[in-house]
Amino acid sequence: MRLAERRWPTAPTGPEVALLTEVALSRVWTDGPWTAEVERLMEKVTGAPHAVAFNSCTSALHAALHAMGCVRGTPVAVPALTFAGTVTGVSHIGARPIFTDVRPDTLTMVDDFPEADIVLAVDLHGVPHHLGRESVPGRAVLTDACQSLGSTLAGRHVGATGTHAWSFSSAKIVAAPDGGAITTDDADLAGKLRELRDYGVPAGESRSNAGVVWPGGHNWRPTELSMAMVAHRLGGLDHWAARAGAVTGRLHEALDGLGLWRQHAPDTAEPAWHKVRFGPADLDERRTAEMERDLAEAGVPTHRWGRLPLHRHPAFGGLGWPKAPAADAAAAGTLCLGTEASPPMTWNDDEVETVCRILETTIGS
Repeated sequence: MRLAERRWPTAPTGPEVALLTEVALSRVWTDGPWTAEVERLMEKVTGAPHAVAFNSCTSALHAALHAMGCVRGTPVAVPALTFAGTVTGVSHIGARPIFTDVRPDTLTMVDDFPEADIVLAVDLHGVPHHLGRESVPGRAVLTDACQSLGSTLAGRHVGATGTHAWSFSSAKIVAAPDGGAITTDDADLAGKLRELRDYGVPAGESRSNAGVVWPGGHNWRPTELSMAMVAHRLGGLDHWAARAGAVTGRLHEALDGLGLWRQHAPDTAEPAWHKVRFGPADLDERRTAEMERDLAEAGVPTHRWGRLPLHRHPAFGGLGWPKAPAADAAAAGTLCLGTEASPPMTWNDDEVETVCRILETTIGS
């Protein structure tokens, strides 16, 4: 059992290599048919009426904030426990991040942001957040869904309504060298996004000669090489989402049997689990470190994710204020099984059962 070896992303197949070679030889490397195809497929996958492709999820979030009216000083609510890329756009715009705590069960943001004008929610590790997908009273909601492609809520894809940012980076369930997208049910917003990703010039006009109408625009266009790979790999989404669900379900069963804490999902959600996050029942940091060491000695790799919550990052003040005790506890007292190069969904059934036995013998003892 060699669970630390690289298994993800999967190596390009023969047909993928042939496709990428064809795209390279076409010399149409941006603004081509594969960008349009990814947008069509993302509309089909999520059920959203509009999709706009970007070169990353980070730039997609940045552009979406611009399109939603975020400007310097705008208060934006964001969970303290997430990746820094969630708030990169907030920082570049000069908006004011308001860090909120997370729920101790799902690790998604709490509904407590009285000062915010925009809510930037996160489907952490594929688990849908509890807020409205389109809005909360008086505030627009933008969802960082970089880890939840394939997750469903009440029988529908999480991206069916509202505005969501998606990632196709190498650690994600649909993996390519780079790429991202926005899906939305707002036609006007989609139109603005198409202009913002192309320097802010009006859609269909020459970027070399037209006047910029959006000062926040940038060169956020994706490459045709990445979009071709994304389009090809979207065909495997259902398989990997089902595999992630099945493996995570078995691992959760073992963790529950040991009385450990592990991340939960809302009752009506079926996540395409991006990570299997767990820890001692009391999230004791010392005990977590012991578990990390014992599992490593037994051949089960783990990794930390979000060890330093955003409200403690130097760039955002670094003072741990406002307080986010649940985010702090989860950051210090939890682990994720596997690695980003060898996620549990890539383990075969025998390996999963072996890991369950090791959990029972090392942690149970």
